[in-house]
Amino acid sequence: MKPTVPDTITSWVITAFSVDSLYGLGLLDAPKKLKVFRPFFISVDLPYSVRRGEIVAIPVVVFNYLSKDVTADVTLENIGQFEFADYSNEVKDSKLELYKRKSLTVKANTGSPTSFLIKAKDLGYISIKLTATSKLAGDAIEQKLLVKPEGETIYKNKAFFVDLRKDTSFENNITLDIPSNIVPDSEFIEIGAVGDILGPSTMNLASLIQMPFGCGEQNMLNFVPNIVILDYLKNTRQLTTAVETKSLKYMETGYQQELTYRRSDGSFSAFGSADASGSTWLTAYVVKSFRQAIPYIPIEEKVIIDGLQWLSNNQANNGSFPEVGKVSHSQMQGGSSRGLALTAYTLIAFLENQKATPVYRNTVNRAIDYLVRNLPGVEDPYALAICSYALHLADHPEKNIAFNLLELKATTVDEKKWWKRMERSGDQKNPWVGEPNSVDVEMTAYALLTYLQRGLVEDALPILHWLVSQQNEQGGFASSQDTVITLYALSQMAERITPGSLKLSATFSYMRNGQSELRVTKDNAMVLQLIELPKRTRTVNITATGTGFAIVKVSYRYNVNVTGAWPLFSLDPQVDKNSDANHLQLSVCSGFRGGNDSNMVVMEVTLPSGYTVDNDALPSLQLSNKVKRIETKDGDSVVMLYFDKMMAEEYCPTISAFRTHKVAKQKPVPVTVYDYYDQSRRARVFYEPRVATPCDICEDSDCNKVCATGVGSRSKDGQPSGSPSTFHGPQLMTSAVVSISILLLVQYVFK
Repeated sequence: MKPTVPDTITSWVITAFSVDSLYGLGLLDAPKKLKVFRPFFISVDLPYSVRRGEIVAIPVVVFNYLSKDVTADVTLENIGQFEFADYSNEVKDSKLELYKRKSLTVKANTGSPTSFLIKAKDLGYISIKLTATSKLAGDAIEQKLLVKPEGETIYKNKAFFVDLRKDTSFENNITLDIPSNIVPDSEFIEIGAVGDILGPSTMNLASLIQMPFGCGEQNMLNFVPNIVILDYLKNTRQLTTAVETKSLKYMETGYQQELTYRRSDGSFSAFGSADASGSTWLTAYVVKSFRQAIPYIPIEEKVIIDGLQWLSNNQANNGSFPEVGKVSHSQMQGGSSRGLALTAYTLIAFLENQKATPVYRNTVNRAIDYLVRNLPGVEDPYALAICSYALHLADHPEKNIAFNLLELKATTVDEKKWWKRMERSGDQKNPWVGEPNSVDVEMTAYALLTYLQRGLVEDALPILHWLVSQQNEQGGFASSQDTVITLYALSQMAERITPGSLKLSATFSYMRNGQSELRVTKDNAMVLQLIELPKRTRTVNITATGTGFAIVKVSYRYNVNVTGAWPLFSLDPQVDKNSDANHLQLSVCSGFRGGNDSNMVVMEVTLPSGYTVDNDALPSLQLSNKVKRIETKDGDSVVMLYFDKMMAEEYCPTISAFRTHKVAKQKPVPVTVYDYYDQSRRARVFYEPRVATPCDICEDSDCNKVCATGVGSRSKDGQPSGSPSTFHGPQLMTSAVVSISILLLVQYVFK
């Protein structure tokens, strides 16, 4: 037996044992150390992503730890996903260049750099395949570079609950709302079918929403849906080891992370110790969820008891639970409902903690009395929905009155039933108002739970139809709060309806002759089947026959590169005049235009290709106490700032970033600001840095000669392209070589 040593620069510690029928157990006297080191290899450093049409320098370092100097031929292979963009070869044959080769001398025990300029052409992950050959040794490496379309991605999903338990067929025509001014070829269209109501959610537990997880409430999305999924699958005998393992891992991570938002008095708040006090709403949310998780993971009982005690201590004399902390979800605090919603929500946390109900009986009774006294005359459908559910949980005689009031606020259209928030001034002119609304989904989920408490399963089917239609492509909803409430409601509904015989066929017809079929049976009911459709598809006809029920959907996305219409936030990103080619200073001014103040606000700042945020400068943004939390994603190329609220007065944080990869002809990138609980309140504006030219980033001696003649284009500041006063290209490359060499040397010595 001759095993192959893994191709890594490291050291391995080897030990062994054997078992013999005569001599028993035998052990190696002492572990043996095996050093693994490649004397000749390639290293390449790619950016996290670039955008289509941008030119990026692919920096390559060839390391030679042989005893002799070598001359190496370095080749970059092109399989048609990009174009070579070296300035000296700009005028060339139209035939696709399949490879480009460069020769360099690499002295013994050193590394030598070179680079290739490519223009990203294909979207998605493109292959960067490099080889280096010499008379003494050779190496090859292949990495993937993500190429994104220009602009910002817009996600859409149209889902339907197809119920063929009584009917024999289903048909629906879907028009894809794709505007004409989208970024070319940025469309992605997909159809899907699954035979379980929670199927899409189960398959996408890690990405139920396209929004960030930066505060104590959003983090609960890592936690609560997993409880719901485990409960449902266990009760319906569909739980598999794979799903259970994944769910428990997410729950344990979510639990530990949530404890970082716990305060010394036992309460929780959106940003933990950064807030002045705990939050009534979030504390109720957490203790209720932690109680539900106890059957699955270890939860410290004291954490739950301390949270309930804090809530009880903060109950007002009239029985209500006021919000003593910052309000991330202002609808919960109430307006016309005089705070009924928050009291009902907190009451639910006590009622669902059965161990705590006897201990806090007086607290519970006072809260119920407050709801009953203030229920007459309430017009807010959100407050009615959550109060109705709370009174049904408490089995109070006034539950019927609350249910009747709730029914008066329902909207029914095309066999769908839902509840929607009260209209606000200006909604008719807001093009975003038709987007899935977190508050509408949440209150409709509470209405569904109320129906199930009353045993009205068949009457609840129109509500189920509407809730399914609001799902995103991942099986989640608009925000974290409505996602966890609605998944719980859907799981309760799913346990009460069974498909019986499940043998359903869904046919999707598109374009002139396109057609795809998905078959759903009991054997694949939990499998989300997906098929990609042609980009030019704009209408899809769905027909279904057979028996049972399924969720069928058409998901699509596209990019836009225009400023968002009807912004309810002011938004003005400006590149500071002191920014240079290697350093970006971006000031983003924003304020709320939709009234007194907003809910929690998230600002997402996308950096231009090749730039990475200066993490050392980020903590200074929180000194003003307006920015509550900062996170980054996508290789530190996107910065997310969290505000507990915004007002009309503008605030202007400044983001600092460094150029870590050389990219030319950068595309404009977006800054987006939005109300986390109301997606119709948002704004989007694009900005661009000082755009580099190919001469600014070129390292090849031939193109440097061309640029030096003045033939090359000039940068925006008027300096000749490639001027040492702009990008300092050679110095940057030299620094990269030194950094990589030091890192590899340290690895070798210490391992």
